[in-house]
Amino acid sequence: MADKGKSKVVDEDPRSNSRSSKGKPKEVWEDDAAAAALGHRRCDRSLFLGVLQEQDDLGSEVLAPDNQNVPSNAGTNTDPCLPARQSSSASSRSALESYVEQHTQPKVDVENLSAQSSSSTSSSSVKKFAEIVAIQESCMHALIDPDQELALRLWNQSLEDMKNYYAPDVEKALSGEHQPTTNAPGNGGISVFSQIQDSSGGLGNIHNSGRVVSIEVDSLLEQIKHPVDHHMRLIYIKGHIPAISVDPIGSRFILKKLDTATTGEIIMLYNEIMPHIHTLIINVFANSVIHKLLDYGPAVYTRKLVDNLMGHVLDLSLQLYGCRVIQKAFEVADTDQKIEMAKELGSNLLKCVCDQHANHAIQKCIEFVPPHHIQFVYRSLRGKVKMLSSHTFGCHVIQKALEFCKDPQMKHALVTEILESINELSVDPYGNYVVQYIVEHGDPRERQIIVMKFDGRVMQMSHQKHSSNVIEKCLIHGSYMDRKRIIVEILCAAGGTTADHLLGMMVHEYANFVIQRMLEVAREWQVDVIVNLVRRHEAMLAKYPHGRHVIAQVEKVVNARAGLPGSVVPAPPQFP
Repeated sequence: MADKGKSKVVDEDPRSNSRSSKGKPKEVWEDDAAAAALGHRRCDRSLFLGVLQEQDDLGSEVLAPDNQNVPSNAGTNTDPCLPARQSSSASSRSALESYVEQHTQPKVDVENLSAQSSSSTSSSSVKKFAEIVAIQESCMHALIDPDQELALRLWNQSLEDMKNYYAPDVEKALSGEHQPTTNAPGNGGISVFSQIQDSSGGLGNIHNSGRVVSIEVDSLLEQIKHPVDHHMRLIYIKGHIPAISVDPIGSRFILKKLDTATTGEIIMLYNEIMPHIHTLIINVFANSVIHKLLDYGPAVYTRKLVDNLMGHVLDLSLQLYGCRVIQKAFEVADTDQKIEMAKELGSNLLKCVCDQHANHAIQKCIEFVPPHHIQFVYRSLRGKVKMLSSHTFGCHVIQKALEFCKDPQMKHALVTEILESINELSVDPYGNYVVQYIVEHGDPRERQIIVMKFDGRVMQMSHQKHSSNVIEKCLIHGSYMDRKRIIVEILCAAGGTTADHLLGMMVHEYANFVIQRMLEVAREWQVDVIVNLVRRHEAMLAKYPHGRHVIAQVEKVVNARAGLPGSVVPAPPQFP
């Protein structure tokens, strides 16, 4: 068994017999490689010596495949079996192998050999190997996929489905078609996002363990901008969520994919965003991602995110982008968290009410926190209603407080402060909106008080930009007696002897709207007075743009009486 793999050569040369101590044929064992080099021919001594002698005759003219001259054997015995020329059988075998290697085994170019091999066999082997690697890759990615529901569903379907999802390009890459994409689930390391904030509050470089990972992020953003297919999902940018969310293209991608994201992907977003919440929340693009994420998160993760905001609610509310997330937090947070956030805002309530950003957070606080938990907010507003109603942003907070205040005594106290300054607020650029709100949503008694306070001032208020809106609201929402009081004062402003003041109102840039509203809500005889006046002076009114608006409104009312289409039906009169 020790001689297995070698060919047996019998030495029948008389010279070897005469020199053999025992007179027996000498056996020489050759490697199978030598036999293969000789074309698998019978490797007996005579044949081998013939080949050897043929090569010796060529001499220096024979070149090896590597362009090296064949060493000359002239003057030496070419018989490797002669003991006089070689000291041992081992040295004879070594010389034979060296000669065979030089003359019968040229250096092989591996690439050329691979190219010359059977294409069908090679292609089949490569495909089989690629398939095995693809299956291994898909299984590994499935194990680390945070969306285990999806991974299990693909596993139950088939290995082919799982391979096509987790490792779609592995087979092609191993076959030499193209390089695998880097956006497959699990590909790439999970980077540690860190934002270096400069003195201006901007975002600095993005680092991964101290090294810039902008190349990876840029690659992902390029794939997002020019996707190979339409199946790119949030899981593909795992480990880079914070960096992607601060990019305009990346943030839009996340916002779009959130609509179809799985539970695992949403949890992945929460886990990557929460460590950097205070930096991302004030970013122009990332704050939109956080704002929308709060709509999709499981309750436990939503609570964790809101908990991370505690202690910073006031500062974030005063910031342009942070206030948007704070508003959303008031909508989705648990009640105890809402109360805690309201207390933080209450520590500097007036500053928030008058701030262009924080006033929106106060409005959401009033709207979504149970009223009995924020009585301190309403108490802080008392005594300052007139001032806040005339403020650019405070007027919105006052209206929201009147809408959601459930304590009758507290609400009455707020309204009383407004009624005491009704004439001043009615002509104020911002206070008039508070007065309009009370006229539209207040009690009939409150509307009656307002109209009575306007006695003798209706004509003047009708010609003023802001107060004319209040008069219109009184005509629309007032009772019959409220309307009658206003209309009679307008019609009889000149003592009933002339209608010039009415013509003046019809061509005025603000008062003409009061006349048009009167045509919609007045009694029939009151409408006739206006219609007849317009008919008599139609030519003159047509010269003015606002006069033409009144003529058009009169035509609609007249057509409505005749039952013609495209007309305005006057409001039915209300009786006390």
